[in-house]
Amino acid sequence: MKLLLLALFALIIFMPAEQFPRWMYWSLFILLFGVLYLYYRISYWVPLSAVQRVVAQPLSFSLFVGKVPPMNSEDLVRGRLVITESAVQLYQMSRKKGQEHQAKLVWQVAVEEIKRFSVGRVIGLRNGITFHLSDGDEAKFVASFARRHKQELIQALGWNDDQIK
Repeated sequence: MKLLLLALFALIIFMPAEQFPRWMYWSLFILLFGVLYLYYRISYWVPLSAVQRVVAQPLSFSLFVGKVPPMNSEDLVRGRLVITESAVQLYQMSRKKGQEHQAKLVWQVAVEEIKRFSVGRVIGLRNGITFHLSDGDEAKFVASFARRHKQELIQALGWNDDQIK
């Protein structure tokens, strides 16, 4: 998939556009964006059904997010954030050769350890959710439409409005 992306990019950049019909040249851009979308889905997407297979408890909330790493030089840890009655967990897809793809737990915190959460800017211009933990740490998650899910988060955590900033 990466090689296909590189080849399409090189073809668009180095192909003499005058020698081919305009529709063919511009359709390469559409193809490039289509392949880029497929690459993103294959590399990062975690389906809810995969998480439900490995979690024993019922899920009260689920959202695709990117966890902000402790050091800014690292990439986001993309996965599915789920809330059960006892924990907030982040799952990614395990992609080992020769094994079936399944969701694996990469981060979790007990609901009791969360003092409050806020919805807003988490890194740069990106919006998301910040969980403020009882030990003073923060767990930040990039989620484009976090504001839309604020009430769902409150209900999933079993809280009322005075625990939210």
